[in-house]
Amino acid sequence: MRKMKTKSAASILKITLVALFMVPTLLAIPTSEPAVASPIIKVSSAGALTAPPPPEPSIHSLANTRERGHIYQAVGAVIPGGGLSAIVNTKTTTYTAMKTLSVDYRLERWTGTVWVTFKANSNTATNSNLLNATSDWTVMPGYYYRVTSIHTAYDGSTTDTSKHVSGTVLF
Repeated sequence: MRKMKTKSAASILKITLVALFMVPTLLAIPTSEPAVASPIIKVSSAGALTAPPPPEPSIHSLANTRERGHIYQAVGAVIPGGGLSAIVNTKTTTYTAMKTLSVDYRLERWTGTVWVTFKANSNTATNSNLLNATSDWTVMPGYYYRVTSIHTAYDGSTTDTSKHVSGTVLF
């Protein structure tokens, strides 16, 4: 019985985290920078096999005007899914429906000196202003992970691209 309650609580936590991630970022400050970095999610280094990665510059993801292009929001995150499961979520939002929306994203692992691609995936939507992409990957314990995503919007004549780098998570 206790095992079922633990699994149920873990499932509810996963669903809650995914739902919270999908809510538009209310506290993001618009800038004219093309890339986005989030803060470190888990700061405890107990059990880490490497030193923590250096902090990324803080750049925010909401466009301040439509003059910047079609993309309004481009974000990605890695969320611990329990055990060695890493849930990767990305979201691309545009002002209006696009002919094609796509995202190429990769889960990166910190080696102690450089970020290397651990897993990668992509997703595409047509005739939409919203693209959500999710992957659930098993990771190696003791390493820091982050998500780097390239979001692309094509309206039939012009293409806009935005890059996002998530915060890091230690598994």
